[in-house]
Parts: sequence; structure tokens; C-alpha cells
Amino acid sequence: MRKAFDAQLQELNFELIGMSAAAEDAVNVVTSSLSTGDRQGALSAIELTRSMEGMEQDIENRCLRLLLQQQPVASDLRTISAALKMVTDLQRIGDQCANIAEISLLLQRQRQDRCLADIRAMSQKAAAMVKRAIFSYVNRDAQAARQVIALDDEVDTLFQNVKGELASRIADDRDAADQAIDLVIIAKYLERIADHGVNIARWAIFCVTGVLTPEDPAE
Repeated sequence: MRKAFDAQLQELNFELIGMSAAAEDAVNVVTSSLSTGDRQGALSAIELTRSMEGMEQDIENRCLRLLLQQQPVASDLRTISAALKMVTDLQRIGDQCANIAEISLLLQRQRQDRCLADIRAMSQKAAAMVKRAIFSYVNRDAQAARQVIALDDEVDTLFQNVKGELASRIADDRDAADQAIDLVIIAKYLERIADHGVNIARWAIFCVTGVLTPEDPAE
């Protein structure tokens, strides 16, 4: 019985890894479409996020079956409850990628400048945070999860850079205001994606220690 239960827990891990990979791909594809003006890339990102909805349901159903059909011990309960929380964060990441894609479809091709470079850097760090957070959960690596949380400060710094750059742009060129505001919104979505990566890391730590680290009061 225990062997079958452990096998199902492993399947749960595989499903979470698959959903996190889809989230990472969505972030990368949609941010690339911003710099290239690739309309098809934005549409592809939206399709990726739609596929995540089915993944979310599958993972939730597996978690509920594990809770109802088996007799999990305390560590198993932590694993399953953390997975249920993580899948919600992953789905929120998908929603935010879809929102970014929809905005990017309305934007003209963006010139390669410092602002867009910072947005690209934000997306890369946010995607890496999500991937590493899931890795730390699967491998029960609390130290790796803490490193993910530490990366959030770098994303926050980049967001402040983007916001400051775009505020100056609006002041200098009122005609550019609409697109600048759209880019600020996109940067804010990326900041939130990083925050969801932090949430996943916090739940990974909970799996190992049984203690949920407090949220940053500044968030």
C-alpha cells in the first residue's frame, strides 16, 4: 500500500514539474514577443496558459484522491497541502502571462532600449525562480528554496528601474504615454510572477520543516 502511495506522490511531482515548465515557457515566449513584435508568439503564450488550466485540475484531483483514498502521515499531508497551494500560484502565473500577451498584441514593436532589457531580465529571473522553487519542492531542498526567495529582491530592483525609466519617458514625451503605461503594467505582472515563485518556495520550505515562513510585509 505504501509503495503505491509513494508512486502516486511521485506522479504528483511529475505533474507539478510539467506545469511549472509550461509556466516558464509562457513567461519566456510572451516576453520574447514583446521585443520582436511577434504576434504569433503572444498567441502561443495564451495557448500555453490555457493548457495549464487542465493541468491544474488534474493536479488538484490527484491531491484529493491521495487525501481520500490513502492514510497519509504528517509529512505526506504537508506535501499534498503544499502542492494544492503551489498549483494555485502556477495558475496565477499563467493568468498573468495571458494578460501580458493580450497587452503585447496591442503594442507596436518596441525598440530595443534599457527599459525593455530590464523587462527581459525580469522575465528571465521570474521564470528561473518558478523553476527552482518547484525543484526545491521535489527535492525537499529548503536551502534552494531560500535562494529563490532571495532572488525576489533583484526582481523588485529591476521593477523600480523600469518604473523610473518609463516615468521619465512619459514626462519627456506625452505621445509615448500610453505604451509606457502598458509596459509598466507588464513589468508589474512580471513582479507578481516572481512573487508567486516566492510563494512556491515558501511552501517547499514548509514541506521540509513544517514551518511556513512569513510573507514579506512589503509585498
